[in-house]
Amino acid sequence: MASKSFLTPFVRHATTRGYAQAAPAAKRDSKLTSTLMPHKTFVAAFDNGSPVTRVTVAFKAGSRYEPQTELGTAHVIRSSAGLSTKHANNFIMSRKMAQYGASVTASGDREFIYYTLEATQDTLSAALDILSNMITCQEFRPWELTDNEPRLKFEIAALPPQVRAVDLMHKAAFRRNLGNSLFISPRKIGKISSESLQHFTASNMTPDRCAIVVVGAPQERANMIAQNLNIQASTSSPSEPSKYIGGELRKEMGGDLAHIAIATQGAAAGTPQALALAIAAKALGNGPVTKWGSDNSPLAKAIGNVGPFAAAGFNVTYSDNGLFGVVLSVPKDEASAAVKAVGGVLRNPKLSNEAIQAGKSQLKLQILSEADEGSSLAESIAAQGLYKGQAKSPADIAREIDAVSTNDVASALSSVAKNKLSMGAVGNLAFVPYVDEL
Repeated sequence: MASKSFLTPFVRHATTRGYAQAAPAAKRDSKLTSTLMPHKTFVAAFDNGSPVTRVTVAFKAGSRYEPQTELGTAHVIRSSAGLSTKHANNFIMSRKMAQYGASVTASGDREFIYYTLEATQDTLSAALDILSNMITCQEFRPWELTDNEPRLKFEIAALPPQVRAVDLMHKAAFRRNLGNSLFISPRKIGKISSESLQHFTASNMTPDRCAIVVVGAPQERANMIAQNLNIQASTSSPSEPSKYIGGELRKEMGGDLAHIAIATQGAAAGTPQALALAIAAKALGNGPVTKWGSDNSPLAKAIGNVGPFAAAGFNVTYSDNGLFGVVLSVPKDEASAAVKAVGGVLRNPKLSNEAIQAGKSQLKLQILSEADEGSSLAESIAAQGLYKGQAKSPADIAREIDAVSTNDVASALSSVAKNKLSMGAVGNLAFVPYVDEL
């Protein structure tokens, strides 16, 4: 019997610092516009008539760019958003944000760090000054970093086991760069110095590695915002290309459940194959679609009646690589049969026309629903800009999904099925088979 444990996203786990709650947006049909500034910053605008404007500033400063001696730096930077800067302390900034009715959040993934401001039209200019201060004038004062350590420990302790499994799977698949964890190791907390943080931000948070997206304002306003953000230019170190290796990592944590993430090499972001695999991931299944309903997805049928379980297909893409696979939570005594069934699905994936059509509909629903939330839309556009130097609106992506044929999905699945498997597992692993046994 399948559960609905995976209805919330788990692959991209964001840490967030917030100051206030903005009002909901009113929406209208609009067109996405973008430009590349002289200093190579990607700037895009999506004027949807919202009374709330959302500004996302993204940098190529995710965990893949961390030096191997300073793993966890990106997590510390995300968690430190809003601490004192050269011009104001954190108390003053938080009070001003509360007075403006605005909010700032910092989140991130393996490629990027995002800073997102939400403010009403009449307070946007004042709130932008604080956002610029947070991004460009960070000081990382040692005593404040020490005070922030309990927050880091809580974020690590609160991680869902499925997120831990996906994190281990990335490490097994890529080892370095994309294999770097999204989260700092507990033994590294307090060991990353202020100087290391300053060096990392100076090297990676530069204009040529930046994207600025404004939702709820025209392109002219977005260009003005980009020009007023005083991001300092610096020499960026070239990033190491990712290499898919494959393997497995396991972490015994006890309990009654086993949580396993199994994947094969996927496709890079922006490629036709990546879109086809995204459809295939939805087609495999994501739990019951109705409350208390049964799961009739191909993935659930392959696993069979092995007891209560939760299983979801996923597809994650990066600038030069990707992963396609399944995350599974299952009682420890049933783990062997369930994991082998999932391995069989990935080794020999076969989806009917009906399943693929359902996958296309579910993927369109997800993309268009996420567009309703301005911050998610802004982050998505920023990521597209940093990946390919251009971006597409949710409606354009939905049309591309409609254009993907059944043969395109079958061809993409046939291609990835030939690749080596990677696995990350946490929980009670007494009966979890090893990846070479699948």
